[in-house]
Amino acid sequence: MKINDAYRILVLDPIHGAEVLARELRELGKEVDIFNPYRESSFRGDLDHDLVISPVHLNPNFEIVKQATDAHIPIITHHEAVKELVRMSNLFDGVRVVEVTGTVKKTTVCELMSQMLGFRGRKLLIHTSSGTRYRSAEGEEQKLPRLSGSGTPANVIRAMRMAGDKGLEPDIAIFEVSLGLTGSGDVGVITSLEEDYKIAGGTKAASAAKIASIRNCDGILVHPGIHFYPHHPPAPGGEDKHNTYGDRGENLRIEVGGENMMRAVFEGLKTIDGRIIRGELNFALDWRMGNDYYRNCLEAALCALLSLGIAPEELNTGDITPVGGRMEIRELKGRILIDNSNSGTKLKFLNAVVDTARRLSRSEGEGQGMILIIGEDSPYVCEGVDEEELREVVKNGCESGSRSGSKSDFKEIIIVGERFRAGIEGFSSSDVRVSLATDLDTALNKAIEDSREGEVIISNVKIWR
Repeated sequence: MKINDAYRILVLDPIHGAEVLARELRELGKEVDIFNPYRESSFRGDLDHDLVISPVHLNPNFEIVKQATDAHIPIITHHEAVKELVRMSNLFDGVRVVEVTGTVKKTTVCELMSQMLGFRGRKLLIHTSSGTRYRSAEGEEQKLPRLSGSGTPANVIRAMRMAGDKGLEPDIAIFEVSLGLTGSGDVGVITSLEEDYKIAGGTKAASAAKIASIRNCDGILVHPGIHFYPHHPPAPGGEDKHNTYGDRGENLRIEVGGENMMRAVFEGLKTIDGRIIRGELNFALDWRMGNDYYRNCLEAALCALLSLGIAPEELNTGDITPVGGRMEIRELKGRILIDNSNSGTKLKFLNAVVDTARRLSRSEGEGQGMILIIGEDSPYVCEGVDEEELREVVKNGCESGSRSGSKSDFKEIIIVGERFRAGIEGFSSSDVRVSLATDLDTALNKAIEDSREGEVIISNVKIWR
């Protein structure tokens, strides 16, 4: 059932956008109830609604879901509802829109797109887990209020409404969306299905939700050569509207050239205005971006912008820099800091970070000069650090079961987070020194005190930035 055909609608999960959806629905004249499944097990009163709108991450074993199913009430996702509401309200009239989802690299890809767009008279709205910003045609940037549940699909609507209330009129909008694409944009990007994790009470893989969301897309779909047809067909008319990038991609790849240079080659790449383009672009990069992580993110970002119909010669390719807290490498008081502390980081990302650290270490003896900082710096981050997984990292010196990690990887591990204090004794290791810090800044200061110049500090902490 479509929203247009329903009158009484029940929207689940006010923590992740139900209030935003309900407000839009009421503007359309719908009768709307909001229900918080985390506080109450079942709906009080008669469940006689025409439609239920539920987030994809909701546990299907919740009583409210069973009630709706038993009552034969159609259920659509928040993602699907956002697409319908955007179309019904003409919210994106005159705006070219890119949505970005994936298990990893979402924020980095969004921020690299912002850098590549440059100014050139464009007005840009960008919403990621790092915040919401607007950039004028003259290059003046202003931060908008932070939206709770940053990646929730309803924030696509909320960010646009917030910009409109301030009289801001973007030409281009970029949105980071969790757990799939709403399909409301011109271009949808899937950055990765790697480093997968469970959602919906452990009943579903996050990657499955992202793959399933392609059925929402009738614009151009950009992805790293993922083979998900025919089990998850795109929206009608979207069968041939996809561009692939990377090692498995057919339409765009980036080759590492000379020092601090990368060359992008694109061929047969489709655009939203129906063109097929071919060509090359050379990128002059910051020295800290010469790794596979940034190469892959640049491929996704460039592929998305070209798909949006922006001419290659209009893109900024001369001063692209690392994104703060996303595999950012910088010098810190003579030490090498690999900063991967952000709201979406996970302990399972450590393998790639440690491999980078080994290559950069200037100290004598493999791994002897590395200090690892892990944990969480805020009780409000989504999907906080699992304590058992933390124990495994300390025990093995890297991700549990990792072949690349060993107990000699680190000379010290600093755990961030007051909630781990009670069990700090359980984090003991015979090979490395283990200590606790109340916050990330304290941990960084300690790491500097306990290291020498040229040694590597890895920061992989859950934190809002």
